[in-house]
Amino acid sequence: MKNIPVNIVMTYPVRWSKYKVLRDFVQNFYDSVPRERWKDAFAYMYTPNVLRMSVKDVVFSYEWLLHIGASTKTASRNSAGFFGEGFKIASLCAVRDYQWQVSMSSGDWKLKVILIQHAIDTSMVSMLAYAVDRQPHNQESVLELSGLNDYDYSIFRDVLNSFYYPENPLFGEKYWDAPDCAIYGRSKYAISGLLPITNEYGTKGAVFCNYQMLGTNPFNLVVCYHAYKQHDRERKNLYTFDVIHIFNKIAHAIDSRTAMIVLEEMRKYWNTALKKKYDCNSWSNTIDNLVIIISNNDSVKQMFTQKYQNLLFLPKLHSLEDKNRRLQARSWLKQQETKYILVKNSFLLLGYRSLEDECERKGGFVNDDNVKNDLENACFALLEELTVILFKDFFNINGSMPKRKVIRNITASYSGMALITKKSSRESSAYGTTIRYTISSIYLKYYLLSKEAFHTAVSTYIHEFCHIFGSDASESFSHALTDAMSILLRNQPLVEAYHTKWRALFDSHKPEAAHTA
Repeated sequence: MKNIPVNIVMTYPVRWSKYKVLRDFVQNFYDSVPRERWKDAFAYMYTPNVLRMSVKDVVFSYEWLLHIGASTKTASRNSAGFFGEGFKIASLCAVRDYQWQVSMSSGDWKLKVILIQHAIDTSMVSMLAYAVDRQPHNQESVLELSGLNDYDYSIFRDVLNSFYYPENPLFGEKYWDAPDCAIYGRSKYAISGLLPITNEYGTKGAVFCNYQMLGTNPFNLVVCYHAYKQHDRERKNLYTFDVIHIFNKIAHAIDSRTAMIVLEEMRKYWNTALKKKYDCNSWSNTIDNLVIIISNNDSVKQMFTQKYQNLLFLPKLHSLEDKNRRLQARSWLKQQETKYILVKNSFLLLGYRSLEDECERKGGFVNDDNVKNDLENACFALLEELTVILFKDFFNINGSMPKRKVIRNITASYSGMALITKKSSRESSAYGTTIRYTISSIYLKYYLLSKEAFHTAVSTYIHEFCHIFGSDASESFSHALTDAMSILLRNQPLVEAYHTKWRALFDSHKPEAAHTA
C-alpha cells in the first residue's frame, strides 16, 4: 500500500452541499456508460451508514483521480462533469465537511481517501491523499461511502432523479426522442426541492440539459435538450429566459404531432405577446413556432381545429380605428353564450377567424345609422341643450355638437359610443383638465330614445362626451367622468326640468286616434 498526495490542502476554500457531492460521485459512473444502459449497468445498495455504488464492465486507472483537470470523459460526450475535478473536490468536502469515509476500487486497484500531513516551506499542513493498494482484477468499478444516515440516502435518491435516462421516475409518456432532444410527459412523481428549480416555475415540469436536470418549466412536460452547451462549470439552476430559450430550440426540432402536444400544454400562453421587440422572457416566439409546425401538416392541423373550434385570434392594432373596433368586439364577446378563447395572431395559419371578423359576422359592431325621424332628432336636441348649459366650460364647447347617430342593431353590445380622433395639439378645459381627443359622432342605442329612458340617455350621452379626455381604461377619463356625474347631481332641479320636457316630446308625438264612422 502507498499513500499518494492529491495536492489539495484541507483548507481549500470550496463548500459543496451534500447534494452536489453525491451528484458528482454519481456523475463519474453516469459518464462511463451509454444512457440507454444506465439503469441496467449502474447498481447501488444502502445499508445502515454505508452506500455502495457500482457499474459493471467499466475499468479505469486510478491515476485519472489524481490530477485536477484530468478526465476520462471525451469532449464528444459533452458530459456535464467534463472538467474532471469532480471526484477530488467531492472527496474533499465529503471527508472534511461531512465526516464521510470514501473508498473506490476498479480493475486491480483499490483506494481510500485519507488525510496526510505535508510540509510546505516550514509549515505542516493537512492534505487530501489516496491510500492505494492492489486487489484481484475485477471488471467492475465500485465507490463506497461510509458515515451516511437515512436522510443522506434520501438525498442520493433525489440525485439519481437529476440524471437523464428513460426510466427516470420523473418521466411519463415519451412524446419525442431524437439525438439532440427528447420530450416526455410528467409523471405524478414529485420533484424534490433539492433538485435544481427555476424559481418562477416551481416544481411542475422538468428541464434536462446535457443529460442533467438544471431547471423546471410551468407545464406537465419533461423537456430534454442534449445539445445544450454547458459553459458554467458550477452548473447553476436555469433562469426563466434559459428555459424559454431551450423550448424555442426544441420547437424547431419536433414533428407536428409532438408540437400539438406541447402547444396544448402551453394553453395558458396562447395569447401571450412580446412586451418589446426582443423579449427573452416571453413564450410568444415558442407559441408561433409550434403553430407554424402544426400548420405544415394538414392532418394534424385538422385534428387541432376540430378539437379547439372556438378560438379567435387577435390581429395587431395599427390605428385608432382598429383600437375602437377591438373595444367593441371585446364588449360584444362578453355577452356571448359561446365561450371563445382569444389567441395570438399566428393562429391565423390554422384557419381561425379574428375576433373582429367573428364580431362582424354575428352583427356585433355598431351600424352607422343616422336618426330617422323628428322625435329622435328632438331627443338629441334636448340632450345637447342640457349638455351645453351644464358642461360648456367643462367640455370647452365652442361650436357645433357631435353628429347624431343611433345604434339600431340589437346584437351590438354598446348602449353608447363616441367616434374620436386624436387632437394635433392638446388643450385644457376651464376646469384644467387636458382635452386629448375630438368627438365627431355620438351614438345612442335605440331604446335610450324612449319616454322612460331619459336619465339613462343623459348619463350615457355625458359618458360618451367625456371621451374627449381619454379612453375607458384611462385614469384621465375616469376622473373626468366622476366630475361630470357630480355636476349632474348638483343640478338635479335643472335635470328634472329637462326630464319634463323629454316626456312632453313623446306626449306630443302620440299617433293620432283613428276616426270612427
